[in-house]
Amino acid sequence: MDLFGGYLLVLLILLAANISLLLGNCRMNNAKMAGISLFVALVSFALMFTSAYLNIPLQDYVGYLFFAVFLAIFLSMMHYSKTDNFKMPLYVISAVFAILTILLSSQSDLSMASMILYSLFVFIILFVAYQLSKLLHHAKRQYSVIICEYMCLASILVFIFALTYDSTRALDYTMFSPFLILTPTYQLIYVVIAIIVVLVIGVLINDNMGGNSW
Repeated sequence: MDLFGGYLLVLLILLAANISLLLGNCRMNNAKMAGISLFVALVSFALMFTSAYLNIPLQDYVGYLFFAVFLAIFLSMMHYSKTDNFKMPLYVISAVFAILTILLSSQSDLSMASMILYSLFVFIILFVAYQLSKLLHHAKRQYSVIICEYMCLASILVFIFALTYDSTRALDYTMFSPFLILTPTYQLIYVVIAIIVVLVIGVLINDNMGGNSW
């Protein structure tokens, strides 16, 4: 995995979770959400596959791209916190998701297997995060406040990527893999995914036992 492939994986996971949590404002059954998740995963694969044929000289400007993504997420969060209207942030985050997929994939040397794996991650995160949103609706804090906190943390991570991109890119990768640079981020994501899986199992058990669902 090269550096841009690593960035792409982290951002796909963060943005897919963000999209799914925003969709948590809508009432959908599992079959419909699985269909949406599958559609987004297929679109992600198509964008990664087609972008491999693009020749965009972007490597010197990726730091600025990350900063633009930070602003998009942060401003969407501010709008959502003030209006409680999730549609505009959903459209913005979805557009950012598509643009980043195209641009970062065009800078990376992703294999077909990696593209399939990334798309599978998108499907899993979308579906699982939506199941988590059912639990969050029963939390004492307002649902929109919880989602805004997530968006704030995501924007901070992207801002850190923007600040550190030039120094990270300048490292000598003949001595180690770019994967090691983002390993702490991956480990944090694995922990979050494990917690989400446990929570979703609780939701499914509650549904099977006839508990109330949102």
